[in-house]
Amino acid sequence: MTKKIIVLILPAFGYLLLFPQEAVLSAQDGLLLWYHQVLPVIFPFMFLSTLAVRTMKASDLPRWMTKPLMRVFHCSEYGAFVILSGFLCGFPMGAFLTSELYQNSKISLRESRLLLGFANNISPGFILSYLSIRQMQLPHEAGWFLFQILGAALLNGWIDARRQRKQTTVAAETDIKSSVSVANTNIFSLIDSCIYDAMSNALRLGAYIMLFAILTGAVKKIMPASSPAMLLLTSGIEVTAGIHMIAESGLSASAKYVAVSALGAFGGLSALAQSAGIAGMDQNTLFHYIKSRVKITLLAIELSCTVLWARSWISLLMN
Repeated sequence: MTKKIIVLILPAFGYLLLFPQEAVLSAQDGLLLWYHQVLPVIFPFMFLSTLAVRTMKASDLPRWMTKPLMRVFHCSEYGAFVILSGFLCGFPMGAFLTSELYQNSKISLRESRLLLGFANNISPGFILSYLSIRQMQLPHEAGWFLFQILGAALLNGWIDARRQRKQTTVAAETDIKSSVSVANTNIFSLIDSCIYDAMSNALRLGAYIMLFAILTGAVKKIMPASSPAMLLLTSGIEVTAGIHMIAESGLSASAKYVAVSALGAFGGLSALAQSAGIAGMDQNTLFHYIKSRVKITLLAIELSCTVLWARSWISLLMN
């Protein structure tokens, strides 16, 4: 492992020494992205979610919101809470909440892995505004992008839930950790603890964003995206910059349509690293998470290709 790390560190030092200005500019871009767009949004959600996880009981959650999700995905009330929050808030809230619930003995290891497999995605707001309107300039396609990207995640979650239900039963749920009580905790101490943990995780996200911004800048500097293969490789590092690169590329309209749907479903290497780090995934859980993201990406490609194919046939029939 040490030799592998050294192999990665030496080229990184070389890039910083040979291209210091480019590295600094990339780091500034990542830091500004975190400060202006990520921190103001993610910190309040992290604080409130941490506070909710550490104080709420399953009975506190509205049944009309959780019961349909519990039936479809065969999860607990807490699992339904993760699904709702993860799909609404975007990366890495699904992974963060799953980790918090497992650490606080609210869900089992089996359920945590199920949730990590599909409840950690880019937010609907990001898809509707940034991807559809600002970059692709296709406001009329916003609903279809939403269906292809988040629909692929929901479909993968449903498939995994059915498979897991066949393999395990509720009686087999023996991997829940020992519970931690907060009943006697001072409210201000609890709030302080939640602020500390939320801010710590938000700072870690900023570091991840900055590091991957430097990596994106290095790849673009050393290996310009002159071919479709190199474009897809470079754009896959970070989803925000990647979608912009695809939208501005010379690919055909259909290829862009499928590519941004695939990248939106995958989320980029930066989001993968953020989610793995913030959730503290072990090797087996990380492998399961990566496999799930690949399946979701393939499902998104299939859905987007199906939409394009159906439109072409409808157009032919109408003409």
